[in-house]
Amino acid sequence: MSNEERLELAVTIDKQLAYLLQEIEATSERLEPVATQCSNSDPQRAEQMQNQEVIYKNFAFAKRRYNSLLEAKKCLSKEDFGLCEVCDETIAFERLLLLPETKQCITCAKENFL
Repeated sequence: MSNEERLELAVTIDKQLAYLLQEIEATSERLEPVATQCSNSDPQRAEQMQNQEVIYKNFAFAKRRYNSLLEAKKCLSKEDFGLCEVCDETIAFERLLLLPETKQCITCAKENFL
């Protein structure tokens, strides 16, 4: 991987980290327990609980991705960054731009997904 590509990836990671940080902060403000004033069978409370679950999952995903991107940023300067951990082939740069934290090429990712 060239130095220019590493620099472009660093900029991409920084942008994604900034976006995720905003997302985490905004979502964490909405992570409040559902009021217990309503009965458990109240449809409004059930809807609130369902919404809370979606918010929590989005929050957890954003935190995991944020941490993965931080790790990718640390590893960016390593010589083997951008190599598939399964087959040792180069991961397509376009894939790294979309998912800088990925550790598998698209072929291995497809095989391991199925």
